[in-house]
This record gives sequence, structure tokens and C-alpha cells, in this order.
Amino acid sequence: MTILTSATLAKAGFLHAFPTRDAPDGALLAALASPTVIQVKQVHGARAVLATEAAGQEGDALVARAGGVAVGVRVADCVPVLVADPVSGAVAAIHAGWRGVVGGVLGAGVGLLGGRDLVAAIGPCIGACCFEVGRDVAEQIGFVVREVGDKAYVDLRAAVRSQLRALGLADASIEDVAGCTRHEGERFHSFRRDGANSGRMLAAIAPRGMAG
Repeated sequence: MTILTSATLAKAGFLHAFPTRDAPDGALLAALASPTVIQVKQVHGARAVLATEAAGQEGDALVARAGGVAVGVRVADCVPVLVADPVSGAVAAIHAGWRGVVGGVLGAGVGLLGGRDLVAAIGPCIGACCFEVGRDVAEQIGFVVREVGDKAYVDLRAAVRSQLRALGLADASIEDVAGCTRHEGERFHSFRRDGANSGRMLAAIAPRGMAG
């Protein structure tokens, strides 16, 4: 399968995609019913940007209103988070690396999106099985699953889910789309595994009603 999806987002009527490494651009655009996907220069920060103001901007969260264009973020171990407002039809695509998680990128993205009773999907990312960091980083993130010497393994998905819940999302409205980018080399790109040779995957979502 080249395109992974969230049943939660689909049930709410949102076209979206978590492509695997072999997904052609055409498959992504077809899944979104969109001719393009708006992106910004990602910097592992906590800035959220409106799609209508994205040209030439840096940021790690993009928000698109109903009737606008699809938005996406590129990942290769960091957590792609797609959030949607079933009432307004607006959406957000968030790139949540550990620095962004610690810095508040989820709050920035959800805050700019606004709305109540939001739904979200946490896409394939580096799993707790593989996300080894120094103790100093682990202390900032939390959600340590085991320690080995001066290193710790951290559950970045759990950290993202916890922050989404703190931002008001119901636990049942947050779906995990499974996959560990680090150890599933046939399916996903991974910077931790491949270094500078790693590609990127573009997770994207379209505002509801865009094609209409």
C-alpha cells in the first residue's frame, strides 16, 4: 500500500494521506483531490502559518480554511499530525519533531486552527522501539520507555497524544496510524537509519469541501 489513511479523519469527511516511501506524487494528489499541496520551509520550530500566507515562510504547522488548498508536512522520523475541525472544515498539518514537541508546535497549530471537538491522526514516525536520545533530551520530552546507560528510549507518539489531549482533543478522537519509520525500511524513509541519503514523505490533508 502506498497511501495510509485514518478512519477517524475519513469518517469526518476529510481527504488526507500518509504516503509510504514508494507513493508517487500523482497518488497523493489523487487522494487529496487537489492539484497541489502547500508547504513551508520546516525548521523544527513551533510556528504556525496560514496556507494563504505561506509563500516564502518558515514554520512547522500549516492551517487551511474550508474551500482552500491542501496543506502538508514532510517527515522522515518526525511525527506528522493531521488535525481537522468537523464543524468549519478547516485543517492543520503539523510537523512534530522532538524539538517542536518540546517547543509547543502542537499548541501553535491547534491554536491557529481553532474550533471545538477536533479530530486528529498521528502518522507513521520513529517508534519508541527506536527513538534513542540522550538523558537531557529525554527529560525534556518525557514518556521514557526504557533506559540503557546514558541513553533513553522515548515514546514520541505518546508525547504528541498527551499534548493533543491537553489542548482539548478527546482521546477517542485521536487516531494512531501505525508504522515505525526507523525499522520498517521497505515502507518508510528514515533519517535516523539513512542519514543524508534519506528521502522525505509528505503527509497532507485538504479542507472539507475543497473539491466542491
